Amino acid sequence: MSQPPEFPQPIDPAYVASFDSLVGLQFTELSPDLARAQIEVKPQLHQPMGLLHGGVYCSMVESMASVAAFTWYNATYGAGDVVGVNNNTDFLRSVRSGTIYGKAEPIHRGRRQQLWLVTITNDNDRLVARGQVRLQNLEPRSG
Repeated sequence: MSQPPEFPQPIDPAYVASFDSLVGLQFTELSPDLARAQIEVKPQLHQPMGLLHGGVYCSMVESMASVAAFTWYNATYGAGDVVGVNNNTDFLRSVRSGTIYGKAEPIHRGRRQQLWLVTITNDNDRLVARGQVRLQNLEPRSG
């Protein structure tokens, strides 16, 4: 597992945060304008009815939007942090097995806030969840 990068170096697409590693989130593409990632669905990620837990979708949406937003902000402004302030995730179709695939794209990117859309599909390329994350851009802390 990689360590967080120092500024102003961008996040390596292979970087995995500790929490993300628990759910198996793997980034497959990362740029200031797009992120793609996937999670292999395992029984440990199921809720009691044998379906993928909704928290996995929410976590995937949050992580993908945050990493993509951070990548854009630092590519544009040179340094700073980005933190999520709202995550709204809709569950559209259940998943029991296979792999889910996420795609994060910007809706709005401003000096103070960003809004990202994350769509999640299954092995058959059917939409299973979608989420929007609003993020606050933070200037670098002094000292």
